[in-house]
Amino acid sequence: MEEPKQPEDAELSVRDKVGAFLEEGLLKGKQKFQQSLGLGQTPSAIPPGEVEIGGEPRLVEIGWHPVAGLAGKWFAEQTGLGKMITEGINKFPDPTQHWAVLVGDYCHQLWMDENLDVIYTNGKIDRAEWHTYEVGKTRFNDEALNQAGQMTIFAMREKRPAYNLIDNNCQIFALNLLEKIQIGKHKEFATSFSVYQRAIGAGTIKDLFVDHHPDEQSETEKPETPVQGTVPLAQQVMDEKTTQLDSHEKLASS
Repeated sequence: MEEPKQPEDAELSVRDKVGAFLEEGLLKGKQKFQQSLGLGQTPSAIPPGEVEIGGEPRLVEIGWHPVAGLAGKWFAEQTGLGKMITEGINKFPDPTQHWAVLVGDYCHQLWMDENLDVIYTNGKIDRAEWHTYEVGKTRFNDEALNQAGQMTIFAMREKRPAYNLIDNNCQIFALNLLEKIQIGKHKEFATSFSVYQRAIGAGTIKDLFVDHHPDEQSETEKPETPVQGTVPLAQQVMDEKTTQLDSHEKLASS
């Protein structure tokens, strides 16, 4: 026969329940706060469709906009910006200056989930919000860009899931995505995409290995692309346009 609970046992049980309730409430509050800052996966803005990587050339831009207000302050704190200034790191990119790849009506970007792990998101472009720079052309349609963005993040998460201000950030994502979608990378993308789909169990792809533009596979100058290449040009633009925060200047002004 089960012994009746002692008063101290009943008190402990109530305390545990109250503690669990408060912990759950704090967790939900934290998640709501993070969601209010825009963290977490959002539905794709791109209508579902077939992947096409051999269409007419389309303009590719990179762009940035500020992560402003409360979100920017919280983001800087969570990415360790204050810690880096304290430790005296000389130069590092401003984490509140957010970069993405823009093609057509959509932006393709790295963002973070509630655990600050990197994820891919896309969205409709509001031109008034972006500072944009042309860097080349692509033959990818919107769904192909969507898939390429997901594939890029998949590869980054395999190496390091957590966001990092220096080497796992929005600029790294943009450069990796540009490498995949630039004109002349048809075969490389088809092969990588096939491997990616098998890895996530998404079945097979069709027609992507059919090369409609074989002249663009050579190392000679490709049509519709910058002389120095899309990725080097994008890297140059980011280096020139991204604010580099100097720890000594910050410490001197604080």
